[in-house]
Amino acid sequence: MKPGGHGALADVRNEKLAWTPLTKPLSECKVTLVTTGGIHLRTQEPYDVMKEDGDWSLREIPSDSPPESLMITHTHYNHIDADQDVNCMFPIERLPELRDQGIIGSISDTFFGMMGWVPNPTTTVRETIPKIVERAQVEGVDIALLTPG
Repeated sequence: MKPGGHGALADVRNEKLAWTPLTKPLSECKVTLVTTGGIHLRTQEPYDVMKEDGDWSLREIPSDSPPESLMITHTHYNHIDADQDVNCMFPIERLPELRDQGIIGSISDTFFGMMGWVPNPTTTVRETIPKIVERAQVEGVDIALLTPG
């Protein structure tokens, strides 16, 4: 397989820090949640954990989804605790609390789930992440909270 192909390992490096300072207080910022913990709605197609080169697909999760409507499909980390309380990996109930306390301004309508085990992240970087960025921009997101899987 050619280097950079889906089955080949890739050397994808961040050559420069993509840092954007906040232009307003956190209490005025809209926040979204992005996880590579393999979290998705029970009604959505599970991630393909048997796929040799990983599953770089995206699951959009409404931010008002109840925790019991979520599940974890991931085989590369121990998620026993998250299976009992998804908030420890995907704080879907904690962000609204921060909003209600005035710590953050608001939350996006859409949160995002991916599976983090992808040996070659090229497709994730080139296709999946731009979809998240585009949707977040449409929703006016200022900050993304990332949780790894």
